[in-house]
This record gives sequence, C-alpha cells and structure tokens, in this order.
Amino acid sequence: MGATAVVTEMVAAAGLSRRSVKSHKLLCFHVEEEPIGVQLFGSRPKDFEEAAEIVSGLGFAFIDINAGCPVKKVVRNGSGSALLRNIPTLAAIVRAVSSHTSLPVTVKIRTGWSPAEPVPECLPGILADEGAAAIAVHGRYRTDMFSGKVRKSEIERIVRNSPIPVIANGDSENVFVALDLIDSTGAAGLMVGRGALGNPWIFRGLTGKPEDAFPLPGEVVSVIQQQYEMMSEYIPENHLYHILRGQLLHYIKGFRGASELRRKATGVDSMEDLSDILYELEQLLNLERQRSND
Repeated sequence: MGATAVVTEMVAAAGLSRRSVKSHKLLCFHVEEEPIGVQLFGSRPKDFEEAAEIVSGLGFAFIDINAGCPVKKVVRNGSGSALLRNIPTLAAIVRAVSSHTSLPVTVKIRTGWSPAEPVPECLPGILADEGAAAIAVHGRYRTDMFSGKVRKSEIERIVRNSPIPVIANGDSENVFVALDLIDSTGAAGLMVGRGALGNPWIFRGLTGKPEDAFPLPGEVVSVIQQQYEMMSEYIPENHLYHILRGQLLHYIKGFRGASELRRKATGVDSMEDLSDILYELEQLLNLERQRSND
C-alpha cells in the first residue's frame, strides 16, 4: 500500500540466543514484505550480541531495538520501556547490536517512563554514539500506556536534541492526523502501528495523495481476502480462524450495520463463514456509498 518499510513483531533476543524454535519462527517473512526490519527486545547485552549475529544474514534491512513496549510482562523483566530507566544498559545493548552487525540499527523508545521521568535530553546523542542510525518515538510515557493524547511537544523536544533522524509514532488513526504529527514535531518520518489495523490504505495516502487513503469500491473485501490467503500460508488451520476474527473486527467499523456484522464475525470458523461475512460486508458498504452519494 506504500509503506517504505515494515517491521516484525517483537522477537526475544534471549530466545534467539537459546535457539528457541518459537522465537526463530517469528523471523519468517515473505519476499514481498521487503524491506523489513527485525524488532528485538530483551534486557541483556550478551543476548543481543548473539541475536544480532543470527539475524544479520537472513535478509533483514535493519535491526530495531525495542525500548518502548509498556506491557507489564515485558517491563518486569527489564525489557521494553523499562530500559528508559536504565540508560547505561540501553546504551550497552545498542553498542552490542551495532558491533555485531553491518545492518543499520534503530531504537524504539517512548517519551520517558513518566512525566516525572522523561528521557534525558542527552539520550539521542548517547544512542547515536553507540551506533544507532535512527530513533522512533512513541509520544507517550510508559505510565500513559496507550491512553491520552500523544505528547507532540515531547517528541519535538527529542527531535530538537537528536543528531540522528527521529521517527514520530502515536495516534496516526488517519492520514490527516498522521501528517499533522510530522508537521507538529519536525520528525523525519512516521511510524504507523494500530492505525494500520483494518486500514492499510493509510500508507497509500501518506506516500501519495491524502485522498488515496480511502478504499475504492470492492477493495475492502479484496484486501481481507488477500490477508486471509497470506495468513493461511503461515498459520495452522486450527489457529487461523481464531486470529482472523480479531483482524476482521478492525475492518468492520464505521458504517451502518457494522455492530451486527462484527457480532457475526466473532463466530467465523471456516472458509464458508468468511465468505458469508464478506458478502454481507460488501452489501453494507455499497449501501453506505449510495447514502453518501444521495
């Protein structure tokens, strides 16, 4: 749809260093997803050294270090945004990765742990000195989790103090909000996460014209079918429909009849069920277009 690059879900550096089958499965990607970066998380520099060596020859375009995840089970192990309270360890992790790969290294952070503990102004310089090529900043503190408005002024502060490019992230639910985030912060780029769920057209609008960010007639159903086909290549059938239900709910919203169709979508358990949902979805979207044109 126009994204410059994509990133894997988080992969445990410790899992890779221990040759965990589960962790290694997360490294699979399709050639059509390139350029793709691998996102590593953990708390021990040694694990990152070994993980960097493992992933460097697998076709990834860059390695991303996650120092922003706020989830409790990640933070309690000293990983994710917990690293923002342990800058020496974060610096050592960046140094460990950059010294064991020829790939560009990026770091995903938040604006700090809490309003009382924002990231220090020297952090971008420290990360750059240790080998980071860019920083992505989610515009919330760890204590914010995913609630409240993105703190644009805090992203702008990090941009102002960074010798390397800063990528802004947070609340990019539509193309206009996303473009405003770049304009308001002076960031060099934009990372879209939750805003792309059920809305991959946002990338088309960001890299082309804003009006391109909306699906054409029939495109929602065709994209869902594409996603189903791609998912079926990698996910066993006994798990496929369980995961697919959650994805469907992201697409089915914002039009009359969506609530009832979402209820039905939670029961999808076969290709026949999916076909029925997609047929009804197309009918409802056509009715919505007719109302808009009247």
